[in-house]
Amino acid sequence: MSAAAAGAVYSACTLFVILWPGFSTKLMGWLFHLSSPEAVFGTMRVTATGYIGGLLEVVVYMYVMAWIFAWVFNRTVKHQ
Repeated sequence: MSAAAAGAVYSACTLFVILWPGFSTKLMGWLFHLSSPEAVFGTMRVTATGYIGGLLEVVVYMYVMAWIFAWVFNRTVKHQ
């Protein structure tokens, strides 16, 4: 997955949380096997600052991971 694709998935998830916050909390509870996800996650609020910060984080992390993967792959191929 490219950094741009990860950013698109992050944006889609953010939109899902904006449209259906209660159901999003329930889904996270199911994902983490929680009996009371509201106690852990509280109320989810999406802010512009939080969205942009999270988007930048996801894109940078994915870019770095893709670069590391490509570097390791290319070194492995050269040694064969």
